[in-house]
Amino acid sequence: MVLKEFLLSKIFRKHVLAALLLTIVLLWVTIQILSLYTHRGQSFSIPDFTGMTIAEAKVAGNKMKLRFEVEDSVYKAGKKAGTILMQHPGAGHEIKSGRMIYLTLVSSVPGQELVPKLTDISLRQARVLLESKGFTVGKVEFIPSEFNDLVLEQKNNGTPVLPGSRLDNGATIDLVVGQNIGTDETIIPDFTGMTMENVLAMLTAQQLQTGTVEYDASVTNRADSMAATVISQFPPADSTLIVPAGSMINFVLSITTKE
Repeated sequence: MVLKEFLLSKIFRKHVLAALLLTIVLLWVTIQILSLYTHRGQSFSIPDFTGMTIAEAKVAGNKMKLRFEVEDSVYKAGKKAGTILMQHPGAGHEIKSGRMIYLTLVSSVPGQELVPKLTDISLRQARVLLESKGFTVGKVEFIPSEFNDLVLEQKNNGTPVLPGSRLDNGATIDLVVGQNIGTDETIIPDFTGMTMENVLAMLTAQQLQTGTVEYDASVTNRADSMAATVISQFPPADSTLIVPAGSMINFVLSITTKE
């Protein structure tokens, strides 16, 4: 009975009300402190640090109090060692002051990768596998074989290279591919408007080889090269011209439409 009277008393209601108000005030103060600490409403666009040294990046990011951490280093031919190759988050992202930016630097020494087994798979599969491992597909040599479009041998600098051996990242691997000689002649189709992936499939079907592959100024990164399409080829398409099987076709690709 005494407890019931206390719970219904004015004193108890005052204490409950005071506790509720105190809780509300504490929550408001906490929110304000967190807002100040996290710089609520203040965001910056991340600059593009690629091509800079870490020292240069720190100067460029000093106003935003950005912090930097090197995540990895990768060898890239044609890029200056010690410069930034990639960054995460990428340039243009909106972030708050004090954010950590993770960097991948250009290494001065090529890393080495295990050479995959390329024999007994199709030429297209071999290309995809090589590129996924960071290697470059070099010369493709077709030889008479009952196993059409099957990779028979893999070489580096003219010497057979065994699966599991190590080569520098970006090394060129040449392929010897079987060709069922039903005919030793073919025609040159029109590759205009095709992506390189579709081009390679068409080349295989027509028993042709990739010559030089060039990209115009609109292609600036790997994503662009994947989306680029053929704007010119040499020799040009000609359904009436018969050429030897294994002939090479040169391509120029762009992500813009040629007018």
